[in-house]
Amino acid sequence: MGRKVRFGIVSYAHLHTPRYTAAVAANPHAELAGIAGTGLNDDVARAEAARHGVPYFESVQGLLDRAGVEAIYVGTEPTRHLEIVRLAASRGVHVLCDKPIATTLAQADAIVEAARRADIKLMVPFNPRFQLPVMRCKEELVSGQAGELVAIYAVKYGKLPTWARSPQRADWFLDPHQAGGGGFLDIGIHAVDALRWLAGAEATRVYAQMGTFIHPLEAEDLGTMTVEFANGVVGVLSAGWVNPESFPAWLDVRFEVLATERTYLIDSPYHAFTLHGPAGVESRPWWRRDVDGLVDEFLHAIIEDREPAITGEDGRAALAIVLAAYESARLGRPVAPSL
Repeated sequence: MGRKVRFGIVSYAHLHTPRYTAAVAANPHAELAGIAGTGLNDDVARAEAARHGVPYFESVQGLLDRAGVEAIYVGTEPTRHLEIVRLAASRGVHVLCDKPIATTLAQADAIVEAARRADIKLMVPFNPRFQLPVMRCKEELVSGQAGELVAIYAVKYGKLPTWARSPQRADWFLDPHQAGGGGFLDIGIHAVDALRWLAGAEATRVYAQMGTFIHPLEAEDLGTMTVEFANGVVGVLSAGWVNPESFPAWLDVRFEVLATERTYLIDSPYHAFTLHGPAGVESRPWWRRDVDGLVDEFLHAIIEDREPAITGEDGRAALAIVLAAYESARLGRPVAPSL
């Protein structure tokens, strides 16, 4: 079967962590070696370690020093990413760091530099790049079958993280001091990376409007952004925590990609089933090929000693666009992202 990478999980603060733990445990190129708590949702982390039959560590240092891990997934609050990446880098441990890579560009630059100096793999798991319809669209754009790309329109709406049917507490998502922003950052940054990836160019100008329109929150629950890329492609994104509890799906994700020869309408990047329960009706994704694909790509980058498909620099670029959108909304005019 070939070599296996000893893999550790850091923190169940993020609601994504259980999916990544399951994907690592199921991957033939990985060995789940341990799970570390970091303060938030440690009870869930401990229970997951027992369920998977791996050691639980009360600190990241314990996981890194005693579990013999070669790679970690980081599911902490984004304000702690720099701290964790520096610890991992000091031990030569590769990092799969959930989004956003950081809450400021200074932190993002420090994360990328720490990984570069330590010569470790650093990947940010932006899932649209591993969703089959989006992948097919990208392939046809690159091959020239679609002609010249003109514009991309994207929608990514979700429910409040605190409404998740999970044993994990998610209050920190609603605190911009811990999360770095509100619904536009949390829900939208995956689509921001997808816009940049599909466009195949860097963003040059962003114009956005943000607000708290539905929920009494400290940060925005909805944002709409227009972004211009260096090759003339225009992207538009509307994203945030706007789906009501009664909405039949947790996420509403759509992409419309306009090119000179073809138009692509991706009205759902997920396969899903409909659940009828006491709390109502909900459509749930059952085949998260994107998470499995992201973990597999990261593992192969380690084994093959190459850059992963989504680098720390990509994570930094997506953050720069989001932060430019916040600045544009604050100033009421277009803003150039900090490259």
